[in-house]
Amino acid sequence: MKKILVVDDNVVNLKFVDKMLKTNEEYKPVLVPSGSKALQFLSKNVPDLILLDILMPEMDGYQVLEEIRKMPGVADVPVLFLTAEEDEGLQERVKAAGAQGFLLKPFKQDALLKLVGQYLA
Repeated sequence: MKKILVVDDNVVNLKFVDKMLKTNEEYKPVLVPSGSKALQFLSKNVPDLILLDILMPEMDGYQVLEEIRKMPGVADVPVLFLTAEEDEGLQERVKAAGAQGFLLKPFKQDALLKLVGQYLA
């Protein structure tokens, strides 16, 4: 089983991604509603992949990723951003932050599974 941490402040989005990922029986999604809860989870667990929303209150995805990259044992876990924010500099900012890539919301199940599969093969 591949453990995938999904971080999004929107419960509807969490359930949506959870349902999509569970169509692959090899994936075990773990859902958390905030960056601080993600960091708490990561202090005790090492997932195979992290799907991280960018626009969140309290800590945005970039701040969460910055903390993840400082954590021993978790720093090398691949991170993919999930975001509705589409602008010209997004790709550069995602790379500069140290994420492996991103998926624009709204996305389709096949796009999510294809991207996730690239990092969990």
